[in-house]
Amino acid sequence: MPSKTSYFKRELWKQAFRSFGWVGIGYFLALLFLLPLQIIMVKTKNDPDDINYYREHVDSFFGINGDIQGMLFLIIPVLAAVFTCRYMHVKGSADFMHSLPLRRSQLFTHQFLIGYMMILIPVCITVCILFVMSGVMDVEFIYQNKDILNWFYETLTFTTFVYTIAYCVGTLTGMSVVQGGLSLIFIIFPAGISVLINENLNMLLEGFSVHHSSFFSYSSNLTPIWWFMELSNKSNLEMANWLYGIYWLLSIAFIGISLILYRIRPIESANQTIAFPLLKPIFKFGVTFCFMLLGGGYFGAAQGQSEGWIMFGYICGALFGYLLAKMLIQKTWRVFDQWKGFMIYIGISIVVILSIMFDWYGFETNVPDEGEVEGIYFVDQSTFNNWYSGSEDQELEQSNITNPELIEKIINLHDYIIANDHIGQPQGVTYTEKSTDIDIIYHLENGSRLAREYFIPSIDEVEQYVRPILESKAYKQSSLNWLYDNNIRISSVAVSGYDYRQRVTDQQTINKISNALKQDYLDTSYEEMMQGSYGERKSLDFELKSEQEHFRQLPILDSYSKVLEVLDQEELDRGLTLHSTDVSMIAITNSTQNEEMFYELPHREDIDLNEWMLVEDSEQIEELISLDKEASGTWELAFYGPYENDFIDSYKVQEDQLPSYVKEYFE
Repeated sequence: MPSKTSYFKRELWKQAFRSFGWVGIGYFLALLFLLPLQIIMVKTKNDPDDINYYREHVDSFFGINGDIQGMLFLIIPVLAAVFTCRYMHVKGSADFMHSLPLRRSQLFTHQFLIGYMMILIPVCITVCILFVMSGVMDVEFIYQNKDILNWFYETLTFTTFVYTIAYCVGTLTGMSVVQGGLSLIFIIFPAGISVLINENLNMLLEGFSVHHSSFFSYSSNLTPIWWFMELSNKSNLEMANWLYGIYWLLSIAFIGISLILYRIRPIESANQTIAFPLLKPIFKFGVTFCFMLLGGGYFGAAQGQSEGWIMFGYICGALFGYLLAKMLIQKTWRVFDQWKGFMIYIGISIVVILSIMFDWYGFETNVPDEGEVEGIYFVDQSTFNNWYSGSEDQELEQSNITNPELIEKIINLHDYIIANDHIGQPQGVTYTEKSTDIDIIYHLENGSRLAREYFIPSIDEVEQYVRPILESKAYKQSSLNWLYDNNIRISSVAVSGYDYRQRVTDQQTINKISNALKQDYLDTSYEEMMQGSYGERKSLDFELKSEQEHFRQLPILDSYSKVLEVLDQEELDRGLTLHSTDVSMIAITNSTQNEEMFYELPHREDIDLNEWMLVEDSEQIEELISLDKEASGTWELAFYGPYENDFIDSYKVQEDQLPSYVKEYFE
């Protein structure tokens, strides 16, 4: 009677553990130090500040040494795959292993599972330790049992995905070093290639918007390293279940592809850069394409997006990438006599690049008709970014302009930008006081979206189109949507003046301030909005209480009568008025180029007195302080305090406001 043989081959496992079991042991020790030991240290120290920090800011295990965990999720699976596949890459090992009385599918299964156990077992042991700790220690201020299960599932999802990619790459190549390098490249490839393509299109196409490119958003979602960073920085981030599902489906697909490739992989491909001859041209021209985009992007960014330098970068980058790929494939540097493939590639590439540069596809001139537009999301960066500090994900799927008259204004603005070549061009961008970026996102009737972004050298050139948009109620409410959203709670407001700061936590007072600000902001003039970040030292600093804490800052303008009235009633107006006794010197200039010197002016010895007037007389200081601010003024006044002439504030006035002695000085 024939004896049955076991599918499980103990000797293969024993040999593998002797060879690279240190990968799993090292991974376990790292996890032990990063999570259980770290939690024990916090618990035994029993520091109230640490306890409050973990209770308020750490919502998952990724909030504990999350950056290092992300690095391990990337490095350990790649190492496990490299050492597991090494028997395919070393000629002696390849001949020996494939001479064993095992089918290739059996050998594949054993080797794949051996490497996978190096990832799975350390995570499982760590999970068991965390469960035991939660049962014998009071660690609820750090984590609960559901947090352990979430961490286990997310960790296993990411590491499995990375491992299957690296293992699949191992079947494609015949060298361990190449496998490691290509694995890391494949993992970041979706985001990396989208960045290269988007940045190059941004240089070649007028109006192309990198920030609103759906291609970059989708490709980033499939890049695990991007999620590692998100989970580390935002401990309460909830990844969509469909994305987890995609990762598992892709992992299964990579396993299937690996098995198919392994079955047809020639044994003699050990020590070859690419194991399959059919893939060598793909590898060669793929590397050439990526280096071409990298070269064009580098020289374009370094030389002010000059078209000549961009083309130079494309040719140099493609040449370098082609030669590098040939050297890797042939494992020799003697490849300088093989130019046929490169000449064909560069010829096709130049035609494609020229077709984009000359807009054969009508991208730059595509402006929808009014009847096609359902709504528009419009943003003028000169006001949007400078009105408050901090960042916020904007609801770009919603329109902030739906009024037909304003839609017509935006379409006319779009046509004007296209008709004037010096506006909107990405080449030679130089930002000045009047410069801005404008985002126009059309939401069309057919459900599609058309996004454009333009650099405007001077906002004055398009004022007739922009003014009614920026002064509209819809735009103002959308630019400060957090202020007008009743679902967002403001937990505190800090009132900052020239030399004093008060923090308010009383909800009734906060409501008074925010309600007054809502009214004042709707009455803000176009000139005041374009004032942007012009050195306002008086501000309201809001702390928002949402899923995560956000901070927003708004200047207190002199025209905010309702806000100033509330602050006066609540006795919060200390430090909001500049008195002559607070000022020891005033510097006056009519040159916008001098604004950069405001902070360093008192400490410089090479002051050009033809461009500056320095006033230190107390009576003249009192007279100049009383001048009304004019956002559209052409003269700038900078105020300095008595302590080492520290800079206090600056604002603009009109020439007809200036006293006669100032005008006479500059004559």
